[in-house]
Amino acid sequence: MNRRQTRFVALVAAMLGGCATPITGQQQQEQAMRDLANAPLCCRTLADAKRKPLPLEPHDAPVDSSSQAFTFNGMKSFFVLYELPAFRKPYSITITSIAKGTLKDAMLLIPRVATFDSTFHQIRYVDEKTLRNRGNNLERTLFINPEDAKERYVAIFGSDLSTSVDRAYSRETVAAVMGGVVIYGGEDGKTTVRTSPKGMLHIEVRDLGP
Repeated sequence: MNRRQTRFVALVAAMLGGCATPITGQQQQEQAMRDLANAPLCCRTLADAKRKPLPLEPHDAPVDSSSQAFTFNGMKSFFVLYELPAFRKPYSITITSIAKGTLKDAMLLIPRVATFDSTFHQIRYVDEKTLRNRGNNLERTLFINPEDAKERYVAIFGSDLSTSVDRAYSRETVAAVMGGVVIYGGEDGKTTVRTSPKGMLHIEVRDLGP
């Protein structure tokens, strides 16, 4: 194969790779529902669940098939469980659920939060009504104040709303053509955001130094 043929094969391979069909939010949602249905419960009580100390540095926490599953208020969910530090001063935990999928079809975990004392008696329960929109993402901040000093654990888990929401988007497009000419444009469209029992959380702790 000569050099020209080699370059042609490489170009075709690049074009085919760029045309690969991305996984849509609907496909991810359907798979996530199957995964949750097939997942065994981790334990009979949360006291037997695996947990880890609340990280003080910003971090991503996947909620997926590798996560534990438990029944919260009658609803089976994947979840993450953190042990809170002994209370010294007020601080906050910001939880962001990050949409996954394509620009036009995404899936999103709708996070709910519950806090527990040292014996795993539930103290607080926060549903999806207090979530804030951040584009296609969702965010909430949990404040730990002196009156919450007895809270020792926090569980973050998905809600099974089985719904979808359509949101408008606008984006700028940039295209380079022959001769170094750059063409600017834009498009308006619609994103379908589907709820899912799986997703990606980004967690940040504020006002609680090392």
